[in-house]
Amino acid sequence: MTTPDNTMAWQPTSYRKESLLFCSPVIQKLEGPRATWAGYSTMAHDLAEIRFEKVDHLYGKHLIVATADLNPYMYVHHDENGTIDSADGIVNEMILWLAQRYHFTFHYVESSDGYFGAFVNESWNGMVGMAVRKEIDLIATQLTTTYARSKVIDFTTSFSKDPMGAIIPAPKEDDFMAAIVKPFQPGVWALIMISMFSATLVTFTFMKLIHKYMPDYYDGGISNLHFWENFMYYFGIISSQAGRTMPSVGPLGHATRLVAATWCLTAVVFIYLYSGCLTSFITIPKLRPLIESLDDLATSVDLELTILKNSVFESMILEATSGTYKALGDSLRNKPQNRLPKDFLEPEIFLKHALIGRFAMVDQKSFLEYVLNLAFKTSGKCDITLMKQEVVTSLDSMAVQKNSIYLAQIDQGFQTMAALGLQNYWEKRFLKIPKCEENLEKGVAKPRLTLANLSGAFLFLLVGIVFFSWLYFVKFPFKREDQMVRF
Repeated sequence: MTTPDNTMAWQPTSYRKESLLFCSPVIQKLEGPRATWAGYSTMAHDLAEIRFEKVDHLYGKHLIVATADLNPYMYVHHDENGTIDSADGIVNEMILWLAQRYHFTFHYVESSDGYFGAFVNESWNGMVGMAVRKEIDLIATQLTTTYARSKVIDFTTSFSKDPMGAIIPAPKEDDFMAAIVKPFQPGVWALIMISMFSATLVTFTFMKLIHKYMPDYYDGGISNLHFWENFMYYFGIISSQAGRTMPSVGPLGHATRLVAATWCLTAVVFIYLYSGCLTSFITIPKLRPLIESLDDLATSVDLELTILKNSVFESMILEATSGTYKALGDSLRNKPQNRLPKDFLEPEIFLKHALIGRFAMVDQKSFLEYVLNLAFKTSGKCDITLMKQEVVTSLDSMAVQKNSIYLAQIDQGFQTMAALGLQNYWEKRFLKIPKCEENLEKGVAKPRLTLANLSGAFLFLLVGIVFFSWLYFVKFPFKREDQMVRF
């Protein structure tokens, strides 16, 4: 039993047991509707008188505390000999506060293999193994609570709820080369072309009929009798370059104007929709991630799963027998090099591997956000990002030896920290939201258009110039030869 207003815990130290006899009436059911008191039965109950007294197991003690460098919860700094010289972070602040409140001293140590703790080859490794062998008094890091671990160590009250996530290459902007055709889907473009040819065919047919059967009413000129001249009229409207008028003389002439007017009204809708969508595509980047979930990762041909060896999530997917987790586990078994060693707890090493661009790297979300900030600070660019789906949410705690006498006071200290708002204060101090994430969610309008934004338009212009130049030089010799023959 603990009390939050005290630096010492309460525990039972003695009890006295005695028996108490009392009588309780027993109802005997008789024949008929009547029931009478038939007698009493005596029952013996044990009462315990429990006495409590204050205890302080931590006072004056020196604790051996195992930890790991897991930014931003724990920053570990070493001296020339590789010994932990100093530390910082949320977990370190919690340990310092506990030491000051309960008057104990401590020093940090690290596990020789660098792992948190997994059951491998019939024994526990990492910091959990150190606690099982009673080499340490406390594990002070962001230790994920699992059932298997709880059977060999005792977890403290959880102090964080940190989901696991994955770092993936940042989505690239859309290819602006194709920007001029992206406002409409291929089916829409096809319908626009079909409608242009249909309207051209109708007006071309009407012009032919007027010219043939009512020549006195026709004054549209010979050019209107050509199919492609009619087609260029409609093309000029939709490209906002119209320079011709549709003649309307005689009874059938009004029909051509009605067809042209219908097309013009439809073209207005096309033009404004196209202009608005094109502006959006060019000025606001559309960033689509390579994957958004574990299901996408399991079937991805662009990215490979990588994860810290002997971690909780690695155990989950390697033990899975079906579904997405099994597929991910199979990928690790096929490529064991993607099971990362302890060196990858160093943010710089982790970041270097992430920037290769071929991996989805799973770890605690707080650590991944620290890596994202480090990447932006290093290069000023957002080359990596977080996968949209969180992998799994876990409760993180510290831990002590099984049945440790220190557990009650440490839990009491955690409850007091929460009541005083200290944990929230430390989280705001050390946990920083990545600067790139907000931009990726909302998109950022560009103040100026660059050549890359308009590359599609210039490419289209270049293709047009080259094509019509080629067409001119192909036709020019024939025209010149024809003129010489006439001369």
